[in-house]
Amino acid sequence: MSVKKTSQILKLKLKKSKLAIIDIGSNSVRLVIYPDSGKYPYPLFNERINCRLGEKLFETGKLSTRSISRALKALQRFSIIIKNMEVKHIVPVATAAVRNSKNNKEFILPAEKILSSKIRILTKNEEAELAALGLVSNVPIKNGIIADLGGGSLELILIKKGKIKKLESLDIGHLIPVNQHEIINLFKSIKWLKNSNNINFYGTGGSFRSLGSAYIKDSNYPLYLIHGLSIKIEKSVLLLDKIMDAEKEFPGIPQNRMPTIKNAANIMQNLILVCDPKKIIITGTSIRDGIVSELNPSKIINPDKSSNIKYFTKNQRFNGMQSAIKKFFDPLMEDLVGPKLKRLFKLACQLSDISWNELSDLRGAIAAERIISLPLKNLLHKERIWLAQAIYHRYVGLKDKKSISKKLISLLTEKEKQSAFAVGIGLRFLYTFSAGNPKNLDSIDINIKNQKLVCVLKPKGKILFDSNSERRLKAFANACKLNYKIIDKNI
Repeated sequence: MSVKKTSQILKLKLKKSKLAIIDIGSNSVRLVIYPDSGKYPYPLFNERINCRLGEKLFETGKLSTRSISRALKALQRFSIIIKNMEVKHIVPVATAAVRNSKNNKEFILPAEKILSSKIRILTKNEEAELAALGLVSNVPIKNGIIADLGGGSLELILIKKGKIKKLESLDIGHLIPVNQHEIINLFKSIKWLKNSNNINFYGTGGSFRSLGSAYIKDSNYPLYLIHGLSIKIEKSVLLLDKIMDAEKEFPGIPQNRMPTIKNAANIMQNLILVCDPKKIIITGTSIRDGIVSELNPSKIINPDKSSNIKYFTKNQRFNGMQSAIKKFFDPLMEDLVGPKLKRLFKLACQLSDISWNELSDLRGAIAAERIISLPLKNLLHKERIWLAQAIYHRYVGLKDKKSISKKLISLLTEKEKQSAFAVGIGLRFLYTFSAGNPKNLDSIDINIKNQKLVCVLKPKGKILFDSNSERRLKAFANACKLNYKIIDKNI
């Protein structure tokens, strides 16, 4: 990616320092403060103030005195918060409203004085690239269209094989009135857009998140989580029709977004109809994630490596157990879960001891709830539920009385339910046999042969393999719909 790089000096200084990113958008001004240069899974602080910098910009070409005043007041508040939180490194960026205004210096000069920091005004391409970078460094995506709809601009990016192939930044947004005819002609003029049908469509920005929230309310969807939500095309188009027909309010959409949501819905609907994608995935990523990735280039390589799994597994009992399980089980699971679930199997291994220090009667339920709510951006909803179900059965075995919501489980196919169950029961067997210690895994081998789960016991394995181990091996075989056989290598 050709995104303009933040200085190498800043990158070096940031290694163990707090970082503040200020995103000055056309609709809102947001402050996000991260420890450890943004690598930590939770921001220390996240606040948005609606300033409507882009208000009336379309008509006048200028930032209004009122909107400038609102934004400067927001920055004054943010400056105090940054100072009192002892944040040394500030990265303020501004997008379409500031970029396109004739009088942006009336805002920029006093804003930089307040922040004691230079504000980076993003070009169209930089904004599009940062939006793409924020997504691809957090969400596993090989092919797809990214749409980042803000107040003053719409960024469209085509991703092929994980890389940017095409991008457009259009001067339309939910604060800029555009008629139906103009929108359709504009989208149809982008050749790659109308020729990229039947791939996933990733919507980011407040308007798309409002669509996701409205969908959850409208359909009684069982998981109130915006990021990673998938919506079928037909349902999204019909829902956007409802939103455009709404009067003063619509369930799930914040009241402060209602004045502009009809314009946003019109843009989103026409965009979806021109693209004709496979499905829509709502994401919680932003250009701020792009900036974090810009400062941490290693995060760009693979979203699963940047998922902060290590943070959630650092308190597990035995070093190396999770990677040992993965290595031990990998050849077996390849056949049992299939290629689509391979990365989830890896994550299941990594999270397999997440609740070891909870009360035994509650471990399964706690583990499932934790995984459902983990702040991981590399998981779609079904993936999150699959993981939760797998780890639940790792702790409770065959029981399901205290399982996660049946409504959540219903989002999985029968095959997905079965594979999650099998992985969970398999993990349970391994933890029982090994006592949670990776060294003990060296004394056993497992393979599938002639429709049988074959367990080969090495010398020490015979001693470790007790009646509980056999009972759970049998349960694992049943979960895989196989018979089992034990072979003593000493004989």
